[in-house]
Amino acid sequence: MGASIWQGAAVLMLASLLNRGFSFAYRILVIRFVGAEGMGLYEMVFPFYSMVLMIATAGVPVALAKLVAERVALQAWGKVRSVFRLSLYFLSASGLLTALILYSITSLLTSTFFADGRVFQTFMVMLTAIPVVCICSAFRGYFQGLQLMQPVALAQVCEQIVRVGAGLFFSIHFLPYGVAMSAAGLAMGMVLGEVVGLVISIVIFIQARPYFDIAPYQKSPLKDDIIPLARLSLPVMLARAAGGIMLTLEAMLIPRQLQRWGAGVAEATSIYGQYAGIALTLIYLPMVITVAVGIAMVPAIAEAQAVRDYELLAKRCRQALKLTVLSGLPFALFFYLLATPLCDLIFSTPAAATALRVLAWGSVFIYLEQTTVGILNGLGAMSTILKNTIIGGFVDILGIYFLTPILGIGGAALGVNFGTATTAVLNLLALIRVTPFRLDFRSFVYGPVVASCGLVLVTSMVWGKLTYISPAWRLIQAIGGGGTAYLLILLSLGIIKTHHFCFLPWMGHKAGK
Repeated sequence: MGASIWQGAAVLMLASLLNRGFSFAYRILVIRFVGAEGMGLYEMVFPFYSMVLMIATAGVPVALAKLVAERVALQAWGKVRSVFRLSLYFLSASGLLTALILYSITSLLTSTFFADGRVFQTFMVMLTAIPVVCICSAFRGYFQGLQLMQPVALAQVCEQIVRVGAGLFFSIHFLPYGVAMSAAGLAMGMVLGEVVGLVISIVIFIQARPYFDIAPYQKSPLKDDIIPLARLSLPVMLARAAGGIMLTLEAMLIPRQLQRWGAGVAEATSIYGQYAGIALTLIYLPMVITVAVGIAMVPAIAEAQAVRDYELLAKRCRQALKLTVLSGLPFALFFYLLATPLCDLIFSTPAAATALRVLAWGSVFIYLEQTTVGILNGLGAMSTILKNTIIGGFVDILGIYFLTPILGIGGAALGVNFGTATTAVLNLLALIRVTPFRLDFRSFVYGPVVASCGLVLVTSMVWGKLTYISPAWRLIQAIGGGGTAYLLILLSLGIIKTHHFCFLPWMGHKAGK
């Protein structure tokens, strides 16, 4: 079973890698053709949209994945089918009702809560995606619980292709009508992508149903589904809503605090666009791995807990966190050491390096937060996630509020670092408290530190010495040399072994070793 879990995580990683690649190229083109101001308008609305989705889905997809995984482990197929059906009905109604409520108060929201009133068109377009995403999340939670990651991955990739193509087309098409309409074009691409993802999920569900629609004679009383679903989903919803509220407050607060720092309205929007559209885009690249691991951990941990295999549970926690640290650390170092050339050569916006360099200091905590939340969700410790998210978010907002007027966008990034570090550390302490998992000094501290020293030394030497070649080729050489040194040191120390690469779908089936 360990191999299938990591194979599923690898499939999600590959899908996420493709998605990040499309999204990365998309943002480069948007920044170049539409500008940071248009991206800033879109990024102001998107956190609020995400928060609304977190509330509308009410944590049901995560709870559904956990319940499906537990019931599959116990071969209770009738209960699997009934809890999925209940979740689908609830999410369909919730998505439609949420969109209608927000539609009736759109003018009030956009004029009151956002620093730039030009977000109105983008906000209106995004509302149409809410029912679609809610329905789609039911199918994805079901597939995730069955540990069938291929349907989720396929839907995500197709969704991203449509989102990128349509978003770029509409944003450029509407640009002559103003930046606000161009930002709304980006939202139109997002909506079309979500529709395609839903259609694909439904088609796959219909095709797969004969294999999983088992034991039609089994009956599951409604209370047997409602009570556990509500018990698990409510804390998830509150935790995600808290996180969404914090992101929304960030999107509203940072431009306002930048104005207090001395920037004008348009300049503050542009700087925020550089922060959210460039610096965070780069920082989120390693989440190709951490998001996939977090998703895979929910059913994997729930399964181990259901059969009371605590040794397996600790092993899966250790593997997931080790992968997160070892994969996230080199990215953090590259973002710090090469911030200016990355922002300049990729986005032609070297000014974004200020925020990227500061965010790099806390990026590993962002990645750890993703993985630890997935593990805690699998354990059913949703209330712990809620508490830690609120504490970390409070630190985040306080940091942004007080530091941004003093340090500009660097202060905002520093506040975000403090918040994510607080949440990640609290999550790790909770894991140590409720599971037999323990941090291994050699694997989690000694090895990564030694390998990081090698990466910093090689990267700095290559970037500093090869001044006679083109900047782009010089950047590739620096990243390639530093990354190779990092990997070789980890292999020589025995922190990673060659068979660890065999979880990849094209390299074998030895992931569990």
